[in-house]
Amino acid sequence: MGPFRVKYVIYVYLFICLTLLVYNCVYIFYARIRKTLHAKRAGRWEAELARVWGDKQALPAHRKRLRKKLGRIDQLAAYNSAMERHLGEDCIPAYLRTCYEDFQMLAVEYKTRTAMERAFFAYVLAQYHPYIGGVRPQMVNILLGYMDNATVYCRENVLHALYSIGDAVAVEHAFRFLDSRGLYHNPKLIADGLMTYQGSKKELARRLWEKCHAWNEPLQIAVIQFASQLDADFSGVFYEQLQREDTPTELRFAYIRYFQRHVKPELKEYLIDCLAREDEDGSGAAIAACTALGSYPGADTVQALERALGSRNWYVRRNAAFSLMRIGISEQDREQIYERSDRYGREILEYAARESL
Repeated sequence: MGPFRVKYVIYVYLFICLTLLVYNCVYIFYARIRKTLHAKRAGRWEAELARVWGDKQALPAHRKRLRKKLGRIDQLAAYNSAMERHLGEDCIPAYLRTCYEDFQMLAVEYKTRTAMERAFFAYVLAQYHPYIGGVRPQMVNILLGYMDNATVYCRENVLHALYSIGDAVAVEHAFRFLDSRGLYHNPKLIADGLMTYQGSKKELARRLWEKCHAWNEPLQIAVIQFASQLDADFSGVFYEQLQREDTPTELRFAYIRYFQRHVKPELKEYLIDCLAREDEDGSGAAIAACTALGSYPGADTVQALERALGSRNWYVRRNAAFSLMRIGISEQDREQIYERSDRYGREILEYAARESL
């Protein structure tokens, strides 16, 4: 390449660097302007909210302003920032009941927006729900419509809005909607979200358990994981499902994890049997059973977990080692297990012992 071409390559490189520098400067300047404007809008909303809460005569004009302004995403973000400073105050529930129709009209308007804008509006509803336990079918149907052609983020926020409303029927309809549309949503996200439900969690869990058998497997797993976090007793029906030969592996995992938290002494024999049948079922149930056995101390449990240290499956060995440490075996017993185990069993048990310190 001659000197002429090299010179122009350098010029192009310098031009690109200068363009990126200018872009970064403009972006920083623009971001500061947006931050300043956002703070000013939030300040105006906070002043207006204080005026409305102090003078009911100002409420009609405020409701008109809500319908007019909150259709813009920047104003909605500013309103959200202003409301965040008053979370938990006694005036909020009455205010939201009064403005229910306005939020519903806005919900209709946002139905035609992008998935990101729908997601943010659902987030605002989840933070400042219109009225706990008093949701109307129209609002539920609107929110369910948000989940069509939506991102995971949008669906997650819609579900949280329904949880915050505290209506069990609405939550059930949402899960039926996900199932009928074939939409996948991570069971862990659903189970953790259900723990924010504003009504009776036990009643909700029982209702969802009655309905979930007709839904897809991830939704069933979410319901089981949700029930596992409650003190409601599902041990009878869950044990019945465990004994069914046609129970899918992932559901079997979820049931066994339930019995890790909700200890039932009569289940110990079943869990030990899962380890004995490890080679027959491909180590599936054995992985969960090793973890659950950490909640079932006893000489027979220690023997079963020691045998599991020699498993060909790394997860079985790991879970068995950590369960032995949870049971609290003595240092002398641990040394004896070291002597009887193979190299891999000794290494994973040593690792579990260090991590448990």
